[in-house]
Amino acid sequence: MANFRSSSFSVINWGYFRGLSSNKSIKNTTSRSSSKIKLLFFILLLSSCTIGGEETTQGVVTIDDSTVTTTLDEETTFEEGVLNFAQCMREEGINFPDPTFDIDGNPEFDNLEIENEDEFETAFENCEEILRNALPEQFDLDPEVEAALVDASLEFSQCMREEGIDFPDPKPGEFGFFAFRDADIDFSSEAVQQAFEICQPENPLDNLDD
Repeated sequence: MANFRSSSFSVINWGYFRGLSSNKSIKNTTSRSSSKIKLLFFILLLSSCTIGGEETTQGVVTIDDSTVTTTLDEETTFEEGVLNFAQCMREEGINFPDPTFDIDGNPEFDNLEIENEDEFETAFENCEEILRNALPEQFDLDPEVEAALVDASLEFSQCMREEGIDFPDPKPGEFGFFAFRDADIDFSSEAVQQAFEICQPENPLDNLDD
């Protein structure tokens, strides 16, 4: 069973941000910021509830921890949902590759090219319901856990500003990059990536009592 308090828990796996922002195979030939935010939100939406390669194909999965319960739709596995989403994006005219999945069942996209920001966002909005239908139906956080994640996000944004980046506070009550999804930040900027290296938080759940 997956362990919610593990440092690999994807909602706070900020490494997704670092890996995406430095991935030279992801290109945007128009304005970068909005599409990168949308893409970051998409990747984190995918990764926030993945359970693991074997478990995602078994219909119903529960994480054995009092802080969170996750249930997958019996008819559509997570991987199938992501593949269906990619197909929908292509049908909407976006050159969107099928993902591969790592050993933990997390999706990986190679050579994803954002050629037109508006077209990408329109396609995303038209297809995201397919993805959501394959995501867990429940994702209930213990209040103590949620507070720790919100605090970590606030500390992260404060640190980024201290490093010279015009970085907003998270949206009230939200955490991770969900909380910054509307920010106008060029995540490909060297200055932003350097600040992130300094400010990326440790897993705040490690400090909670068992």
